Amino acid sequence: MMRAHRSVARLASVRCAATQASSMPAVKFTPVKFQKEDVEKVMAELPEFNFYEIKEGSPNPYKEVTLDRSILLDAPSPVLSAPKIETSQLENGLKVVSIDKQGLTARLGLMVNAGSRFENSSNFGVSDMVSMMGYTSTAHLSHLRTVKTLEQLGSNASSSCKAGREEIAYNVDVLREYVPLVIPLMVGNVLFPRLLPWEVKSAQKKVKEGKEALLKDPAAMVSDLLHKAAFCNNTLGFSTTASERSISYFTPETVRSYMLDHFAPERMVMVGVNVSHEELTKWVSRSFADYNAIPLKKREEPKAVYTGGDMRAEGNTDLCHVAIGFESVPFSQKELATVGVLKTILGGGSATSSIGSGLSSRLATQVVKQNPYVESVSAFNTSYSDSGIFGVYGVAQGNKAGEMCMSIAKSLKSLTSVSKDELSKAKAMLKGQLLRSLDDDAALLQDIGSQIMVSGTYGSPADFAKLVDGVSEAEVASVAKKLLSSRPSVAAYGNTCTVPHYAEMEAAMKA
Repeated sequence: MMRAHRSVARLASVRCAATQASSMPAVKFTPVKFQKEDVEKVMAELPEFNFYEIKEGSPNPYKEVTLDRSILLDAPSPVLSAPKIETSQLENGLKVVSIDKQGLTARLGLMVNAGSRFENSSNFGVSDMVSMMGYTSTAHLSHLRTVKTLEQLGSNASSSCKAGREEIAYNVDVLREYVPLVIPLMVGNVLFPRLLPWEVKSAQKKVKEGKEALLKDPAAMVSDLLHKAAFCNNTLGFSTTASERSISYFTPETVRSYMLDHFAPERMVMVGVNVSHEELTKWVSRSFADYNAIPLKKREEPKAVYTGGDMRAEGNTDLCHVAIGFESVPFSQKELATVGVLKTILGGGSATSSIGSGLSSRLATQVVKQNPYVESVSAFNTSYSDSGIFGVYGVAQGNKAGEMCMSIAKSLKSLTSVSKDELSKAKAMLKGQLLRSLDDDAALLQDIGSQIMVSGTYGSPADFAKLVDGVSEAEVASVAKKLLSSRPSVAAYGNTCTVPHYAEMEAAMKA
């Protein structure tokens, strides 16, 4: 049950601060020119680091020291400053953005405006292949040395490369003093990957492993099915997971060709959290200065076409996981604030919900409390550069899934009528969620990177909160009618024997 609840939270996560409405302030990027520097002086700036080193154990001199005693002989005085977004742009077009919260662990993300929506019938799954080849051999480091370097820095467990629908992100968490060592390693993945044939062949087994992992994660599976139903055979409907059918063309040539088409610096953003902007910009600039990056190519960027539809798959579980969605607004529209309010009004809940977890939301009172067979239910909104999906995700016992679906449909249809008190409460809750999101470094990094990459601007949670304050009852009703006017998209996974026919669901939304 708890696992189901976590799945709901994962699917329902919203890039909530991601709005770049026309009212948002424009971001000014400080230009950074490449400079020729003395190699010895640059190397002298690197932190002390020995790759081949085996340290012998030594007695702990502080073994008997209690926590109420300081072990610092000369305690440093803190230098406190309010976190702020700082931006720069390299000579080659790559954008560098940072926010220093003065934490001890730096989070770095190199995001590329590529992903499954830019694939075609000749290379479906290639963005997932690119992610599988992350942190393998580059012109400077072998695969083994890359892995061992990350291990010695304590970053092997936090390093990842993930492919989404509109971005491929390379992420590393490291102690902030070792940022100068990690940045060149990250840049090497996009600047000069070797894509050795034996490493590519070795990575092919990950395709099957990825598919098996998807089948074992109902929330991810439902999200994949929902996108396929909502954007049938186009752009955002393409799966982010490679299929076994793609193994035949999982070759160095396929991966390299895709990277040459999409991995130009102009389509990249380097984001740092808990790192000095000057330090971040300096080392990113040095990593690109002496190399010819991939030139910017014109590419086809077809607009996402929302179709609506129905996708179902049987799974090895007694539960039924269902998502019902409608076309939502893209990042760039001011209506995103209103959509956020609607999502908060619907809320969510589970069979194990406690005080403070949205017990009075519509879904909690109209769906969870009315049916003891419902495990959990939650509203979600996912926005992209030119479209999005708004809806509800629910989990119930397979033989009672039909009842849950009809209850969800009733709750969605009722969104066109919202009371003043309900609106006021939802706005306060949403603003609280937005401001608390600043404490999550990983979510903050993702949000900053996505906004800058898609629109070149950034709206902070505080900016978004101001838009939320301006949402009126009339706007809520208007946007709700607009969302519900699109064809529904239905996705179901697991024991789907009682999920109503698509025509019945569509009729229930119009009745």
